Amino acid sequence: MRIRLLQNCITPAHFASLIPGFEALDFRENPRPNCREFQVFEHVHQQRLHRESDLLGALSTRFQAKSRMDGHDVRRWIAGQPGQDVYVVNPLPQLSYANFNSNVRSAIIHRLPDFSNCCQRVLDKAGVPLEYEHIGRQHNGNYGLCSFWVGSPRFWDKLVSDLIAPVIKLSRSELGCELHDFLHRPLPYYGSSTHRPGGLPFLLERATNMFIQAEFAQSSVFYRHTRQEVLDCCVFPFERDCVQQFGDAVDAWDAEGRYDTRAMAYFDNAARHSGHGWLAYMDSHSIDFDHGDPRPHLPWFRSDLSPVSPDR
Repeated sequence: MRIRLLQNCITPAHFASLIPGFEALDFRENPRPNCREFQVFEHVHQQRLHRESDLLGALSTRFQAKSRMDGHDVRRWIAGQPGQDVYVVNPLPQLSYANFNSNVRSAIIHRLPDFSNCCQRVLDKAGVPLEYEHIGRQHNGNYGLCSFWVGSPRFWDKLVSDLIAPVIKLSRSELGCELHDFLHRPLPYYGSSTHRPGGLPFLLERATNMFIQAEFAQSSVFYRHTRQEVLDCCVFPFERDCVQQFGDAVDAWDAEGRYDTRAMAYFDNAARHSGHGWLAYMDSHSIDFDHGDPRPHLPWFRSDLSPVSPDR
């Protein structure tokens, strides 16, 4: 089985810091920065790069810093469970311990209460049959973020033709002014970025997670983090508090697949705690994953008695 892992190199500096186990994909032209990785995925499909291997991933330069995994880790994981169409890594697994799903978090971090409704209306305009507003529970076993996936040719063909292309090609006249602005005008976001995107890449990233579950339910696998790996991925101390104090209860709810009043009350409070915590911390401390893992150098981990180790 041939697995090809491409690192999307958007700037010249990216070529000097290739993640072990990856090869460079030259995308310095970056013609539509507002589309972020999804223009890369279109390019991969148009150039038929996805047809040159059994599995292909086109991942950002931040993959290792966020996930604490390199290409060799990904290959070993895939080799241990072959035969799938798509393999997904969530680099921020701690988020599923505070948020019932990404819709709840999106409304907070983008400061847009109707974010999910806007996404649903865009998908409806594109003729994509996903029920975005009814996403359900996203946990350690079915939640993906940051467009970190490796897929088969069949997966790439369906993803681009059935989801990415229909959404990206929508015109202002088809969308109307409100939805066009939602997709393309800069959206409030805590992260640092040279090009401030609108809702387009965030919609597609989260819709892809739903698309995988809808179209590849029997041929997809999500990387399951151990409790320690979840803790190691935490960026802020309050995230580790949630995982350490409530992780067992969350895992029990997920194992049973039943979320009672107590569970939903926890997720409601934890989502607001976590989402607004990210906003509060990031307003004062710009966290950049472009130059390696920032966690060991953050002031709250440096002064902590049990900081996140820079070594895996």
